[in-house]
Amino acid sequence: MNAESWAGLLVGWCFCVRSVTPRDLSGHCPRCLLNLPFCLCAELPVVRTEVEIVIVRHVAELRLTSNTGRLAALSLTNVKVLDYGGGEAFDESALDPEGAWLLYNSAASPVARESPPRAKRLFVLDGSFRQARRMYKRLESLHSVPELALSPPAIAPLRLRQPPHPAGMSTLEAIAHAIALLESPALAEPLHRLQREFVRRMDALRGRQRDAEGRAIS
Repeated sequence: MNAESWAGLLVGWCFCVRSVTPRDLSGHCPRCLLNLPFCLCAELPVVRTEVEIVIVRHVAELRLTSNTGRLAALSLTNVKVLDYGGGEAFDESALDPEGAWLLYNSAASPVARESPPRAKRLFVLDGSFRQARRMYKRLESLHSVPELALSPPAIAPLRLRQPPHPAGMSTLEAIAHAIALLESPALAEPLHRLQREFVRRMDALRGRQRDAEGRAIS
């Protein structure tokens, strides 16, 4: 896989506009972090997967309104969130490689959709392209975990901002596609709906309009 494809698969784990919530959470929901009039908590689905989703989240994502990994964690029942960085030592023993796959692509070939792997858990690196790359480089326990690369969706979904590569996805979107591959598309659909509703509310919050094809025009 060439460097362009590699970067494209990584960039999406956090390509959204970077909006930081105030430290006192004034005017923001303490759970989903969105502005209170646009709170998404009532729309959060309950998604029960057999595969355990382990989100390794860079600490820089903790207070970002645009972080969709948070929405995924709030919606999934079989999920664990491990925060990385901020000067704190990271316990790699929490990353059990048995039966695990990694939603990241360092150089490996994508797994064919026709032959999805059996997985006990899925590790997801949640951060910007550079953050994810640094996390992967430093977390040596992940280097032996087989990598699950996702193909670009046939129809691009509603997104806050178009990624620089067709395979770029937000964390929520990537997890939804992985669940569709590892378990079933029906199980993943509530997460896709949540992604669309999240973008609609962020558009409304920012006064953004779109054309008929869903592209931002203001």
